[in-house]
Amino acid sequence: MTIEEWQVALRRENARESDFTVEHLDKNRIWGDYLVCSTTGRYRVAFRGVQSDRNFCSCLDFRTNGLGTCKHLEAVSLFLEEHVPGYPWAGLSYAAEYSSIYVSYKGGRSIRLRVGDAYRAEYERLKEKYFSPEGILPESNYHLLEQICEEALAISSSFRCYEDVQEFAEECAQLSQWKTELSSAYPEKAIPWDKKQINPAYSEVEHLLYDLCLNGFGFIVGLKHPFYMHLLARLVEEVYQGEVERNKGYIIVGNETDVLLWQSILLQYSEYIHLPVQVVSQQTFLKQPIQQGAKATFVYVNDADCLKEWKNPVSLAIKRLEIKHLYMHVETLQHFTPVQLSSILQHINPFIIGPFYKFIHTYRPMFPLRERQDFLPPEMQPFTFFVTQVLLTALVLPSGDAPSSAPLPVEEMLTPETRVTKFLSLLGEILDDPKSTEILRERIARGAGLR
Repeated sequence: MTIEEWQVALRRENARESDFTVEHLDKNRIWGDYLVCSTTGRYRVAFRGVQSDRNFCSCLDFRTNGLGTCKHLEAVSLFLEEHVPGYPWAGLSYAAEYSSIYVSYKGGRSIRLRVGDAYRAEYERLKEKYFSPEGILPESNYHLLEQICEEALAISSSFRCYEDVQEFAEECAQLSQWKTELSSAYPEKAIPWDKKQINPAYSEVEHLLYDLCLNGFGFIVGLKHPFYMHLLARLVEEVYQGEVERNKGYIIVGNETDVLLWQSILLQYSEYIHLPVQVVSQQTFLKQPIQQGAKATFVYVNDADCLKEWKNPVSLAIKRLEIKHLYMHVETLQHFTPVQLSSILQHINPFIIGPFYKFIHTYRPMFPLRERQDFLPPEMQPFTFFVTQVLLTALVLPSGDAPSSAPLPVEEMLTPETRVTKFLSLLGEILDDPKSTEILRERIARGAGLR
């Protein structure tokens, strides 16, 4: 049994053991649309045949597992097996009159054309013009999708293009446009640190900044370095520079002391000051009134280890957001299991590393991972960045370009809570240093009139 066959069998067994109700929504005896309901949700299923690549379910598992099925589709199959003799109906096939463009999720996402019985010759010519012989639309033709649909509708008003086709094509087109615009703006594949010209002193950092921007998201690995917060400041500026729609952003750090430290660096940068980006601790982030599907242009999670737990509160809050650019940081990869790492990475995009089960099964022997690009699973190499050695090449720490009179967030920095937090943090540093501790004792004694 292959790993895929095993996963299909698991979903079929899950469907058999679940308390699903299946409702047939049309008059077809077998093929057609169904509603599968349980106590936790309702899912629309399009059943076109056993193991057909034209099947569809509205659940996330169907769209991401690459199997072409899910427990809801298996529930429909079991329902039909019980109520319609002849399963799997080998002598019958689904044949609709209309033609349609749909997303196939089996073996990865692809846009395909199904030619129906009506106006077959005309739609075959359309297929030959834009699609591969197998009916797959090449990614280079995604930008022509609107034109293709217009031509298809001109042949017959019964033609259908499903909603997820437009969503998938738009996702790919936006990323392609982002990369094209960035490479056109910076043909040297490096972003000037001072926003004017390439600086040899920061050459490798400028190339790193470009690479971080190129995909529009990233998984950053490296030890803490004084340069790092400056790098994030410039990354935020460059990401927002490329966006027309500027929604809210979050930089999520550990605690309120970290918030003050990050703000002290970020506010040195002139463009950052005017961006709708909020530096928050994890606890403050959890208190944000975030609605499901709320848009965020930029989110950065410092020390993203917490995201390895799928039901961690920070993880759940992030998954409520529709994030355009997500960056996550961890200090090392060596302590992660395949399950933990894949849980973190899927916050970027549920399709980013392919099917969850396949990533774990394929790459388990590689763990614990070595921190070199060529020792990573190929799926994560394009968006994983090891930054420590690059930052060490910069011999001088940068300074921001904001004037020293730049306004500080007084309302946030002068609250009683942040004052106490800052005092306790500094007190801890003093008590860790014997000389500082002695000076503190002398000052306290002098203030109390004991000396």
